[in-house]
Amino acid sequence: MRKPLALLAAAVVAATFAISAPVSAQATSPTAALEGAINSLHVDDATKARYLESVKALPADWQERAARFKARLGVTGSAWNDVARSAIDPNDYQCGDTTLTAWLDARLEGADFGTIMIVVLLGGLDVPAYDALLFKSADEPQSYGENGEYTTTVTHEMRDLKRFWDITSDDIRDVAMHSDALKDVGRTARVLEVLWGLPAGGGTGLAELLTEALAEDPVLNADNPIFTFNAFAFTAEGDPDPVVQGLPDKIVMGDGIMKGMAAIGLGDVATKSILAHEFGHHVQYEDNLFDSPLTGPEATRRTELMADAFAGYFLTHKRGGTLNAKRLLPAVQSFFEVGDCAFTSDGHHGTPNQRLASSSWAVDLSQDEQKKGHIMPSLTFASLFDAQLPIIVKPDAQ
Repeated sequence: MRKPLALLAAAVVAATFAISAPVSAQATSPTAALEGAINSLHVDDATKARYLESVKALPADWQERAARFKARLGVTGSAWNDVARSAIDPNDYQCGDTTLTAWLDARLEGADFGTIMIVVLLGGLDVPAYDALLFKSADEPQSYGENGEYTTTVTHEMRDLKRFWDITSDDIRDVAMHSDALKDVGRTARVLEVLWGLPAGGGTGLAELLTEALAEDPVLNADNPIFTFNAFAFTAEGDPDPVVQGLPDKIVMGDGIMKGMAAIGLGDVATKSILAHEFGHHVQYEDNLFDSPLTGPEATRRTELMADAFAGYFLTHKRGGTLNAKRLLPAVQSFFEVGDCAFTSDGHHGTPNQRLASSSWAVDLSQDEQKKGHIMPSLTFASLFDAQLPIIVKPDAQ
């Protein structure tokens, strides 16, 4: 069974888009909400009529189709889709906004509510990710960062990760996620058509609505980092679905998450940390480490914190990322910054303090092992992590 996508910044995005809707926009059907959002746009009547006409292309069960599509790709564990019963008591943990979430909040100040509704309802947040996952070939030259500034970092570290961990990794491809898909009607349309099972060309009008609405909003436009504030690992191994059969194992790296980390002073060290975390998920795929007695949020938290630990071990090992003491703190801080407080969500990745504790534990282990010149086998490392997990996640509120 294929395991869920690891969406690194899911909780951050969910929190950012938790914007209170007017009463009139609540308790209504998705189609009616979309039509209301269109009517609120500051465009001429002819444009509104064109947008409203495009909504007729949506099948009656369009939201259900999108949910099934995301489930097939393994994204239903992300924090903005599924809410489950609480597995832990939030009052027992120190948790709050980080510098990174505050930076992202500021990127959305003043966004038009109608544009926000259109983005959320039409799946605009997913378009760059699915464009990269479904349609981008790793055989094409990749450019990482808005201006290609992280291309060398990602390329070299991917090579080192494949050499370091004892798994079959030659088939893993790294691809870049850019927001330019949201400026291209054709690319946006093909994603929406897969999302809702529409015929070829059936998503063109809806793609025009989404791309044009973004082009008109000075805040929430396609260049906003929210659309690529993400990184994830993917495998289609064992999945019988024809939509995903044949897709290679991938790691997708978004511009937005790298830009945010750089903005708060973590820069290329954070990019290394993110990539190492996502490669940790591929170690889990290959070693069948997703199965455990845990369920719901606790299960996701375990796999995410384990990926943090895999990353921390690699980053500081002299045969791995070779980060020195000066660069160690930003690496560990990177995991703290993407912690979340979504305790009731199946996409819960662990609190900031838990992510810090997991990566710090792994760093200490790395320092001990490299003195012996050893790289610990991944299954041995995972067993030690599971033994340490109760200590990592113990309540920390004072």
